[in-house]
Amino acid sequence: MKFRQLTVLSLILGFTAPAMAQLPRIVVQGTGTPAVFTDLADAVAAAQAGDKLYLSGNNFPFPANLEIDKELHFFGAGVHPDSTQVTGTTTLTCASTAEPLRVLTTASGSTFTGIRFTTTAGDFSSLAIQYGVVDADDDPTDIVFQRCWFQGQVQLGTGPDAGGPTTFDECVFLGRIDGMGRSATLTRCIIANGYNTITLTGLDGASTVENCVVLGTIQTNNGVTIRNSFLRTNGGYASFACTNCVFQNNITPNQLIADASPGVVATGNLTDVDLGTLFVAESNGMYEVTDDLHMVAGSPGIGFGTDGTDVGIYGTASPYKPGAVPFNPHFRQATIAPSTNNNGGLPVNIRVAAQQH
Repeated sequence: MKFRQLTVLSLILGFTAPAMAQLPRIVVQGTGTPAVFTDLADAVAAAQAGDKLYLSGNNFPFPANLEIDKELHFFGAGVHPDSTQVTGTTTLTCASTAEPLRVLTTASGSTFTGIRFTTTAGDFSSLAIQYGVVDADDDPTDIVFQRCWFQGQVQLGTGPDAGGPTTFDECVFLGRIDGMGRSATLTRCIIANGYNTITLTGLDGASTVENCVVLGTIQTNNGVTIRNSFLRTNGGYASFACTNCVFQNNITPNQLIADASPGVVATGNLTDVDLGTLFVAESNGMYEVTDDLHMVAGSPGIGFGTDGTDVGIYGTASPYKPGAVPFNPHFRQATIAPSTNNNGGLPVNIRVAAQQH
């Protein structure tokens, strides 16, 4: 990983910080005096529009139908085990599998960084996050998710409608994304509901899927541009019923880039590619944190993107960061002595890291 690292040696008494053992804390900072909470619903209720909420590594359960009804900015400790060995991941868990976290129209402009979204069921089919409660309040704009993880479905509305955009950058989806007729931009994302299921659907308008790894069917979308990505299903086609979609410089082991897709424009794509020539480590059509999605030496995906960089998440001028390290500085490693030294101090060595990009 490309870190900027700082090592601090301190003598701190009473400090114990094994991963996942810290108490849950949410610091709300912005309009008023900074305040500390342990309950997510309480923190959201107390926050004012434009405030920042900093969440420690831990699990934060919240009641069904918790609503984000104002512009807020959430910062977690991270989503990947590799970059949260000290703090643990920041996870928001809904108590219901049918009533997810709701983002309302009045929450337009909100951002989420370094957070996992899941439900008590923790499976791919349950709803993790949804825009709105009813049609009148389900059209937030300019929502941004960066380096987030969705263990469940994401629905960008309560019913088909025009709206957006939503930005997903360097996110992991282990569940279906349903655009519900809205637009979204997905860059350097892993979208892996399972290569034999519908993974990405319902996008409309000026939507872009760029430098992503999609393990599952792209189905029933309209006017979406998909470029520089790896696409895989278990059928003969990589996408189905994608009306007026544009496919540029994608790679797939499937025989067709698109089927039953009127108005599709496909240029520079590679089809029927041998899976063994692509990734360093990914073979089963599912995503695990042990996968290495770099292009293997000699891969046709090296430099194949429209911008001259690699296909997939490690392309573009700012490639995906291994470990999904959050933008905010975080604890990379903590070494705490089991006892005090001869001077009565407790040696503590803490390594802090932050991404340069």
